[in-house]
Amino acid sequence: MHDPLVNRSLLLAGLIVLSMPLAACNTIEGAGEDVESVGDAVGESADEAGEEMGEEAGEID
Repeated sequence: MHDPLVNRSLLLAGLIVLSMPLAACNTIEGAGEDVESVGDAVGESADEAGEEMGEEAGEID
């Protein structure tokens, strides 16, 4: 059977692990800035990949 103590321990451990990234941000604004910086990096990488693909196809000099 399932031990209630084990279930509670697993739930507590999961909540602690999930809350660690939020603790690193200190504020909601900090979390928003982190998400924005990741989005910017992904966008820049996509732009660079698109330029490389265009150059390989001979569309961009």
